[in-house]
Amino acid sequence: MASLKQVDPVPDAKPVTLEEGISLLEAGQGEGLVVDLGNGRMASADGHRGTDGLLQRLRGHRMMLSLASGGADLSRFEGMNDSLIVAPLVQEILDAAAQKD
Repeated sequence: MASLKQVDPVPDAKPVTLEEGISLLEAGQGEGLVVDLGNGRMASADGHRGTDGLLQRLRGHRMMLSLASGGADLSRFEGMNDSLIVAPLVQEILDAAAQKD
């Protein structure tokens, strides 16, 4: 499982926002990228999967922020029963997000 951690930015690397980071990585311009996730947390391509892994982590982080703020549309998952197979931890997240308080 990927983890977000405190990192020392690459010298002369200005941290970019989450959306900027995703856009740069999708455009193939993520070499040496440092992304500011807020609250003093930074993300960089320091894992074995490089920029591909960073892009996946940033997309996941954006999804979690959207879920936390109630901005994610989960209606497309309703009524799919067993046709969608996801990892158990992802299923827990979707189940928790779908619960009405």
